[in-house]
Amino acid sequence: MFKIRNIITISDYVTVINIIFGMLAILLHDFRFVYISIVFDALDGIVARKTNTVSEFGAELDSICDVVSFGVAPAYLIYYYFDSTVSIIGSIIFLIGGALRLARFGILDVKHFIGLPIPAAALFLCILTQMSLKYGFGSGYVVSIIAVISGILMISDINYPKYPKKPLLVVFGISIILSMFGVIEPLAICAVLYVLYGIFKMKM
Repeated sequence: MFKIRNIITISDYVTVINIIFGMLAILLHDFRFVYISIVFDALDGIVARKTNTVSEFGAELDSICDVVSFGVAPAYLIYYYFDSTVSIIGSIIFLIGGALRLARFGILDVKHFIGLPIPAAALFLCILTQMSLKYGFGSGYVVSIIAVISGILMISDINYPKYPKKPLLVVFGISIILSMFGVIEPLAICAVLYVLYGIFKMKM
C-alpha cells in the first residue's frame, strides 16, 4: 500500500508551507503571502538537495503547490481587486499559461528555465498590481494586460537563469522583507529587471 507517511520528506513539508501561504493569499486577499510562498518554493529545492531527498513525489507535489500559490492566487487577486470582465479574461489567461508552464517544466531537464518561471510571473503580476493600487496609476485593463503578458512569457521559449548570483539573492531577500512592511518598490524593481533580462538577452 502506498502510504504518504513513508515517503514524505522534510523538503516536502517545506513545499506544503508554500501552498499554505498561497491559500492564505486567496482567503485574506493579501499579496504578501504570495511573496512568502516564493521564499518557501525556493527553500524546498535547497532543502531537498542538502538532505539528498530529491524525489519524483516531491517534484509532483511542488508543481501542484505552485499552481495554487503562483497560478490560482495571483489570478484570483487581480479579479478581487479589479472586478470586471477584462480582469476575468486576464486571470484565466494567466492561469492557463502557468499550468502549461509547469507541465512543460515537469518533462524537461535543462540547466536554465525555458519561459518565465511561474513564481517570477506571479511576483511580476502581483507586485505591479500592488503598485497600481498603491499609486493609483493602473486600472483593470492595465493589470489584465500585465497578466496576459505574463501568461505569454511563461509559455515562450525565452531562457531565464535558474540560480541568480548570491549578491542578487541577498538583494531579493531584503526586498521581500521590505515588502512585508509595505515598502514594495525594491521588489517591483527586482521583478521587472528579471523579466526584462530574459527578453533583452534573447535579442542579443
